This record gives sequence, structure tokens and C-alpha cells, in this order.
Amino acid sequence: METLNSKTYHAAVYLRLSREDGDVAEGSRALSNSISNQKELVMDYLRSHAEIQVYSVYTDDGWSGVDFQRPEFQRMLSDIREGSVDCVVVKDLSRFGRNYIESGRYIEKIFPMLGVRFIAVNDGYDSLDGQYGNDMVIPFKNLINDAYCRDISVKIRSHMEVKRKNGEYIGAFAAYGYLKDPEDKNHLVVDEYAAEVVRDIFAMKLAGCNVKAIADRLNRDGILSPLQYKRSIGIRMESPFQKGAEPKWSYNAVLRILKNEVYVGTVAQGKCTTPNYKVKKRVYKDKDEWIRVEDAHEAVVGRGEFDLVQVLLARDTRTAPEREKVFPLAGMVFCGGCGAPMVRKTVPSGGKRYVYYVCSGHKSDRASCSSHSFSAKKLEESVLALVQTFIGKVLALSEAADIVSRTSGMELGAGKIESRIGKLREEAENCGRRRKNLYEDFKDGILTKEEYAMLREQYQEQAAGIEASIVSLEKERDGILAGRTAGLEWVESLKRYEGVERLDRGLAAFLIDRIAVMGPEALEVAYRFGKEAEEMERFVLEHGKEAV
Repeated sequence: METLNSKTYHAAVYLRLSREDGDVAEGSRALSNSISNQKELVMDYLRSHAEIQVYSVYTDDGWSGVDFQRPEFQRMLSDIREGSVDCVVVKDLSRFGRNYIESGRYIEKIFPMLGVRFIAVNDGYDSLDGQYGNDMVIPFKNLINDAYCRDISVKIRSHMEVKRKNGEYIGAFAAYGYLKDPEDKNHLVVDEYAAEVVRDIFAMKLAGCNVKAIADRLNRDGILSPLQYKRSIGIRMESPFQKGAEPKWSYNAVLRILKNEVYVGTVAQGKCTTPNYKVKKRVYKDKDEWIRVEDAHEAVVGRGEFDLVQVLLARDTRTAPEREKVFPLAGMVFCGGCGAPMVRKTVPSGGKRYVYYVCSGHKSDRASCSSHSFSAKKLEESVLALVQTFIGKVLALSEAADIVSRTSGMELGAGKIESRIGKLREEAENCGRRRKNLYEDFKDGILTKEEYAMLREQYQEQAAGIEASIVSLEKERDGILAGRTAGLEWVESLKRYEGVERLDRGLAAFLIDRIAVMGPEALEVAYRFGKEAEEMERFVLEHGKEAV
């Protein structure tokens, strides 16, 4: 009969190091020095234990001790179940794992059940002779290792939170169109080649192209997909979105670019989290919980251009299979009776095809509303005429407002008002500071209770008076500035459309908020900048005479 002392064990030498342990080179899977040290220590131990033969070495370099789904750990378990391994040797308990519940389950339950000898060299633990007092130490050491991991997790989360709030980019790879700054890995710099492709994508969308058509055009032109491009410049990465051996541009790839605020210089991070350091399941946060920092890096597209694309994406309807572009007024036309969207309907007649916009509410329920039909050709012609009139009116008002503002000295007046507002805000801060100091004086016995109450009331009244003055001056300033149109982004954009002869998707989305079809000949167009135009007109009417 074989005794314990005569038995030969086939050992798994298990080595582990995580990034949290601070000795794994970033972006590298090469064995670290600490891994080498672990191996040397274990092998030195085994030289004095002839009954233990090494079956295999299992190395998880860069894996957290909390995660027991480590690939090499799982390979070791497989070899144990197959009967190839009946002994596990580690440098110490922390290398085995840092989850005290899971570590305890393996060491105290699973390994004994499978007849596996467990040795932690530096902890002086060997399950063969650990039946007495030594076994009591193991749960406590596992608990300490777990607490260490929890502490590290808290510190890492806190550190990452600070980086996010500072606008530092902490993603593993830069977004397409950018590269990581060689001098600062948390800062993005423009990759001009890819950035130009991004600009083309936004331009195509503004021209009315649907997202699939953009993807098809990029593939047709031989433009490398984001993943292909990154690999071509030496960036080794994998993507969960990859489909096929040679990934191409897809609908979703284009859509992700069109929706990504990174291209206007904004870093939006902290979109998801994990419940705790033991649970790796991702929990996605609400959008208002994201950490957003504007102007964190150079923009590739303008904010106005980006915002307009978001409007287009929200309004876009499906296109016919043979069309690449969305109809100019798609998603903007509504029934003036019931408010339901108007939809395009093709009616063949006399060998010709006529297209109409009809009320979708009437189409689904004839009793709910009348058809409110409107010829598509006539609709676009009528809207174009209204848009031309609106643009001409706004540009004329803009010029008049600028003249009034300059000749009346209003711009100078606005500057003086802004200066007064600044001084009042300083005074408000001083008042608040003095009011806070009152309590300290009262506590120190400098002021009586009655004096404290009287002075506090006086300061409160003073603060309220200052705030009222600021509000009044801000209103006066805003009224003056309403007439200063030079440099306003939307006015400058309108100038590009002066004399426009064709209604395209970009112009319609930029200028039109909603079109209401009131009848076969009646339209009402609500413009995105209608209120601004009305304010401009009011300014010219009120101050035009003063400037003469």
C-alpha cells in the first residue's frame, strides 16, 4: 500500500500578476519580472521536495485575483479534473486569488474533494500537514487579500474618476480620426487622414445621404474601415463589432461616428460601471450621469455641423431601396388638422406617376381626419419660395440691426453695462462673505444675539437688492446685444444660402423645424431660428428711429 510519504505528486505551478500589482507593462503580455521571481521561488521550493514533479506551469499575467475565470487558471482546473494534476503550488495565497469566498471554496472544499494537495510557499501552508492550527490562518489571510483588492479597486475607481473630470481620455484606443498624443497618452491629437474621412462622412450626411449609402460609398471608394485602418498603421486591436475576416464599413460603423461627440472636442466618459470589484457585469448609466468635458482636444467638425447632423438623424425616415438620399423634407411635414406626420404616396394616372403627401392619421383611420393631401412637387416648390423669403428677410434685418447697433453706440453701452454687472457681482460676493463672518463674530462674543440678527437682516436685504440690479442690467444688456448679429453662427450660415435655388436636405434640416399642411394650398412653416428673427425685427423697429 502506498503511503503519503511515498506518493509522487504531479504539480501545477500557478503564477499570477495583475495590473493592480503594478508590475505589468501597459499593453504587453510579456512575462514580468515578478512572474519570473514567483517561478524561481516555487521551483527552489520544489527542489527540496522530490515527491513533487512539475506537470505544467500556468501563468495568468495581467489578470485580477478577483476574477477566477482566468484562462490559465481554468486550464489548470481542466487538467485537475482529467486527473493529470493532483497538487497545486503557488508563491502565496494572494497569487492564487483575492476573493476570500472563492479562494476558501477551492482550498477548503473543492481541492480536498478532488484529492488535490495545495501548497502556498511563503505562507508556510501545505494541506498535507495543515489539519491543525495552520488551517485556522488560511481564512484570515484570504480575508486580508480580499480587503487589499477592495482597497485597490476603490483607489483605481477614484483615480479614473479624477481623470475623467479633468477631460483626460482613458480609453484603450483613440477614436477613429484621432491618435493618442505620444507625449500624453490621455490626450487625443488629430489624425489628418482619418479626420478627413470623418469630415466627408458628416458632409455626405448633410447632403442628404442615408447612413447605409455613406457606408456603401466608402467601401466602393476603397476607404479602409476604422479597424482596418488602425491595423494598417500598426495599432493591434480587436473589435466586438467586427464581422468577417476583413471588416468593411457598415451602417453601425458610420452611425457611431455621426453620433460621437468626440469629433467636436468633447470627451464623454463614465458611460457604464460595474456593481463592485467582484462583479464584472457592466451596468450602463443614464446619459445625465456621464462625465462630459468640452474642448478637451481639437475638434474635427464644428459644433453647428454636428448638432445639425443629430437633427437629421432624428428626422430621417427610411428610403426606397434604389435611393441613396433622404427626401429633403422627410420627417418635417405634419398634418395641420390632427398633427400626425404626412407620408409620401405615389398615385399612377394616365401613364404618369404623381407623388403626394397625405395625412397618416387619415390613412389609418379615415374618421380621425381629412386627407390634407399636398402635391410633393408643389410642396417643395412652395417651401423653397418661403425659405428664400425668410433668408432674404433675416439677412436684411441682420444688416439693419448691425447698422443701428453701430450708429447708436449701443455696443459701447453693452460693454459699460457688462462692466457694471461685474462690479455688482464682486459686491455680492463681498456681501456674502461678510454675512458668513457675522456668525463667527457672534460665536466669539464680538456681537450680541440682537446685533447679529439685525446685521444679518441688513446684509440679506443688501444681497437681494444687488441681485435685482444684476437681473435688470442683464435684461438691458441682452436687449442691446439682440441687435448685434455680426458673428452669430446661424446668421453666418444663412449667408451661405443667400440666393439658393434648390431645396436640399441640409438646408431644410438647418432652417426648418416643422411644416404644417393646412390644406391643398395652405402651408405654415415654423423655422428653427424664428424667435431670433422676431427679436431682431423688434430691435430694429424699437431702435431704428433713435439711430437716424
